[in-house]
Amino acid sequence: LVCCLPFILIAGDLKSALVKGRSTNKPVMVVVKSEACAYCDKMKIETLNTQLVRNNTQEFIKVTVDKGSPDADRYLPDTRYTPTVYFISPKLKIVNTVSGYLGRDDFNLWVDDTKRKLGLKSSKKVYKEVAKTQSKHWMYDIASAMDYASQTGKQLMIYVDADGSKWTTKMKQTTFANAQVQKALKNFVWVRIKKGDAQARSFGLQPKYAPTVYFMRANMKQLAKAEGYFEPSDFILWINHAKSKI
Repeated sequence: LVCCLPFILIAGDLKSALVKGRSTNKPVMVVVKSEACAYCDKMKIETLNTQLVRNNTQEFIKVTVDKGSPDADRYLPDTRYTPTVYFISPKLKIVNTVSGYLGRDDFNLWVDDTKRKLGLKSSKKVYKEVAKTQSKHWMYDIASAMDYASQTGKQLMIYVDADGSKWTTKMKQTTFANAQVQKALKNFVWVRIKKGDAQARSFGLQPKYAPTVYFMRANMKQLAKAEGYFEPSDFILWINHAKSKI
């Protein structure tokens, strides 16, 4: 009965949830929200409270916490965006982190990927890209990234990649992992999307090549567009060029 209740009704104390997960050998799903976050409410209604997601997360102990609360500060990594969902193993290891709003089907892919990593039965096909999108920097939904950027006075850096491309893989592993690049992008919200997907098309982002990086204002007005692979030093020149347009 409990697993069928709306998500908000089974939220509780984070410490208690983690202790219970460890003692009962169950994973924990933690949703971090904030008071003025419109996409937190949207994700609760359109994603977390749907029957498919509730059915797919029956094995998880579920809890919600406020960003910046004592529990969140003590037991979770520093959370940049809301909503953020942490999937935590019974051994208290973070298995997956999802930043930003995701719809029902996309979120269920993350649930399935987490269950696969935990050795639990997965209800759906797990796509390879889900396992490769873990990063404290990235968001995966443009609309929620726009919302966050407008609230914080930041700009957007939208990275378009493609499956099977050695250059998109190299750029993620070298350029975006570079400390100087990360420092230069401090005032940008990072967004990662797939070339040709529905989200990219809906915002008119249809580059000829991948990787392509769009530097945008929070209202999606373009500052600069960098097509192709760039070494860290060259990419920093593009970042500085975009900053000069702000």
